[in-house]
Amino acid sequence: GSALRLALGGLPCATCSRSAALARMAEAGGAAPALDRPCRAMVALLIALFANAVAMASPFPFAPFLVLHYGLTDDRAEIGYYGGFILSAFMLGRAMSSYHLGLLSDKHGRVLVIEIGLLSCIIFQLLFGLAPTFGAALAARLLMGLFNGIIGVAKAMLPELVTAAQQPRAMSAISGMWGLGNVAGPALGGLLYGVPLFAGVDAPALLPTSLGAGLALAAR
Repeated sequence: GSALRLALGGLPCATCSRSAALARMAEAGGAAPALDRPCRAMVALLIALFANAVAMASPFPFAPFLVLHYGLTDDRAEIGYYGGFILSAFMLGRAMSSYHLGLLSDKHGRVLVIEIGLLSCIIFQLLFGLAPTFGAALAARLLMGLFNGIIGVAKAMLPELVTAAQQPRAMSAISGMWGLGNVAGPALGGLLYGVPLFAGVDAPALLPTSLGAGLALAAR
């Protein structure tokens, strides 16, 4: 997490420091010149958002096949029923912890919550890919959401990184990167599900989840 902390925590980036100064100038009524290059902290935040979205969305196309893999049912209606639990477990975890992670970010800093979220994407994606049972898969998805507050913290960080004039564009970038991850995640999941990563390992979701974990690791 040193690269992420360098970009977001210490804020050594000149553009980030200038952003705060320009925001104070704008509040005082002075003219605020445009920044001459992208803010490194904003780029780091966008990469973290992309990795988070991929982790959340990659099981969308293969959740029904995972239900069949676990042998829960052969009924097509029940396949959708059980698949819905896999997909919703992540968001249930987020709903349970979002408020508390927000308080944590206010008290101990935004970077800590982002690092925890990325770490959860690494650990619990791998555990989800290796899950031997339906219950283990649900637990992995729930825990990944439970420790993940990246999207909420990202929106809270905007006023700390850019000027008021730049906030609409920055918010558009956050929404766009989240949307891009929600496209890339299902695409990777659908393409890579069932492709064996290791010979003799009966884990059809391991390759797409390993790739998602690798993205989260790179984002740290």
